[in-house]
Amino acid sequence: LPPKLRDKIKWFNTDMSSTLKEDELDKLTSGETWGLCTTTSFCIGMDVADISFVVQWRATCGVVALWQHFGHAVRDRGLAGMAILFAKKDYFEDEKVAKAARMARRAETHQ
Repeated sequence: LPPKLRDKIKWFNTDMSSTLKEDELDKLTSGETWGLCTTTSFCIGMDVADISFVVQWRATCGVVALWQHFGHAVRDRGLAGMAILFAKKDYFEDEKVAKAARMARRAETHQ
C-alpha cells in the first residue's frame, strides 16, 4: 500500500490488550480500518457479520480450522463474501506426485 494508506491495514494478535482489541474491532466495523492481519486470536470471541474477504496465508492449520477461518467471511447470509488461500505449490497433490516421480528418477540414475 502507498504510505498514506498503510494505517488502513492493522495487526491484531494475542499480545494486544482487550481495550486495544476492542478499539481495532470498532475501527474495522466502522470502515476506518480496511482490514486486519490476524492470528487465530481474532477468531476467539469475535463475531463480525459483514467481513467481505478472508485471506489465509499458508495452510498452517488443519482443514477444520481452515474452514472456521473461511467461515468468518460474511456471516450475514444476505451478503456475498470470498475466502482466498495462498499456499505453496508443495501442498498440492499434483505437485506431490510430480516430486515423488522426480525423486524416483533420481534414485534410478544413482544406482
